[in-house]
Amino acid sequence: MRRSLKLVVVAAVLGMAGETSAQSGSRPDYGNRLGTQWGHETSFLPQGVQVALNSVDPAVRKWYVPQELFAEYRWRQWQTTNYARTDFDRYVAPGIEGDYLYDMFGNAVSKGWLIYNTEQNTPEEFGNRLFKGNRFERWFSQVVVAADAKGGTYYALTTSNTLRTTLTPLVLSKVQMDGIQFDMATDKYQQTLIFSRISGPRLTFNRDDRRTNTTTFFGGRFTADVGEFVTLGVHGVNSQQSNSKIDEAPVASLFKGRLTEDQNAVPISAIEIVLRDESPEDGTGGAAFFPGSSDIIITYESGLVNRGKEIGFEPVLEGGIPA
Repeated sequence: MRRSLKLVVVAAVLGMAGETSAQSGSRPDYGNRLGTQWGHETSFLPQGVQVALNSVDPAVRKWYVPQELFAEYRWRQWQTTNYARTDFDRYVAPGIEGDYLYDMFGNAVSKGWLIYNTEQNTPEEFGNRLFKGNRFERWFSQVVVAADAKGGTYYALTTSNTLRTTLTPLVLSKVQMDGIQFDMATDKYQQTLIFSRISGPRLTFNRDDRRTNTTTFFGGRFTADVGEFVTLGVHGVNSQQSNSKIDEAPVASLFKGRLTEDQNAVPISAIEIVLRDESPEDGTGGAAFFPGSSDIIITYESGLVNRGKEIGFEPVLEGGIPA
């Protein structure tokens, strides 16, 4: 009986709905969405109680459609309207602040991103490592400067792919050095240290570039004020080969260098040293070589030392202009 009663009620409702629809001609009621007809003109002005009070608040948005769309599309003019080309983005999200970094003893040092790292472990194959993260290029545009001061001491550590550095105009003046520069200054002393691994790709990011044979560049300058008007200084630069398979301190190869694996594969039959003028177009200055004060020194593994002039082993000079 309950099931029959329900069917009867539903049928009655459908019949009434069909009758009402037939009477209205199956035409939906758009209200004032299509405007109000005034003679031959159509007006979209709000009519009486159909005006939504919130939609007339002052806002940047302009109305080009009937205000009934306020209720249909849920526009809220008191909310912020973003006209920027790109959305605002935090420099570093609060929940993404990098990884934890530890020292060699396992103590937590800091939390952040690994931007630049260079190291050499010996004796080990592929012991020389150079790493540059993607953020080194994207966030810092390939230039990172860290500076601090305490008391009367100031220091700055600069890492860059295109570093402009100068020790003196005659010793070193490089426009695009790929490496590290450390500067420290006090009221009386100033010093600068520079380091670069010349071998290896310059614009390679977010991967370890490991090598056994590398070419490194090291230099520095130290000055001291003597009195009020006199400053004394010493400076030097050196470029050398290093081999991470040799069991020695990495600092030792910075000053004496080592032959690479390819250089050790065959006996050395010739050594060529080229002196060039970096600006020959000016017609002045240039590199100079003094044969009288130059010599070849040969040191054997047994410790015996010979000089080239003593045994008749002197270099062959080619090119240049005799003085």
